[in-house]
Amino acid sequence: MRQFTLLPLALLLAGCADREAKWALEGRSSLIGLDQSTIRMCAGFPNGTVKDGRTEIWMYERNTSSPAGVAPVAVTLPLGLSVGGAVPVGYCRVQMRFAGGKVSEVHYAGATDISHYRDAACGQIVRSCLPQEGRTVE
Repeated sequence: MRQFTLLPLALLLAGCADREAKWALEGRSSLIGLDQSTIRMCAGFPNGTVKDGRTEIWMYERNTSSPAGVAPVAVTLPLGLSVGGAVPVGYCRVQMRFAGGKVSEVHYAGATDISHYRDAACGQIVRSCLPQEGRTVE
């Protein structure tokens, strides 16, 4: 009986990873064209910067773990399907290339996938820079 009460937790964690993967995907295109001042205001100061010819690369890093470090218990469903059991962890380095003071490329590096959701570990880094309803990006 206890295992079935943890099934909603496993589904909730998967839903969070899905949402964060969508933010990361949107960030690849939505951040293009933003200037350095705007990026500093929405993402904060970068963990590191590197000059690369005429361009500059800013790096933001994030380690992820499950809420309160709690791993959902594995639940075996009919037909041998299993849900939960692994702590969803990841590491992301967001790399933004600036050309002429504006973002020209966004790339993700590291163990960026969480629960099979591509680049989910990166979503929180770019989330506050994404366009929001009622806010326009110049």
